[in-house]
Amino acid sequence: MKNNKTLILDVTDSYEEFFEDAIIIGIVTSHKSYKFCLRLNKTLNFDFRLNTDIVIELKKKQRTYHFPVYQSDVVHSHVKHYLYDNRHDGEVLLPEFKNIDFIWLVKGDINYYNQLQDLLHIINSMDGIQLASEIPHSELPNREYLIF
Repeated sequence: MKNNKTLILDVTDSYEEFFEDAIIIGIVTSHKSYKFCLRLNKTLNFDFRLNTDIVIELKKKQRTYHFPVYQSDVVHSHVKHYLYDNRHDGEVLLPEFKNIDFIWLVKGDINYYNQLQDLLHIINSMDGIQLASEIPHSELPNREYLIF
């Protein structure tokens, strides 16, 4: 006789662990991803590049959507910056933030609230930026889409 038990893996703790040392910024802009990365690199001295090893795949409406992720590492630090394109081919990665164009995830030894405020101020003052604001990860019902 077969035993048809279904086991469910609770990954809630993994989500919390992934985001425990992270800051998330939502950005609304009219720039395309390549142009936005170039502007961030020039204005803030980052080195955002497309990370081909990290691609977020989302299956919706019988299609698979691929959302690119750009990465910039801070030299001599454990801090990494990831920039997710929230839109691809008419679909959004985080439907609860469908008006946001980019999700900026900062991971690592983050203990700089003042630096975050300075970063937000600079981003908000850039041409073509309508809004840059911190998003608490607890407010993201689909935060698992950001985990790679």
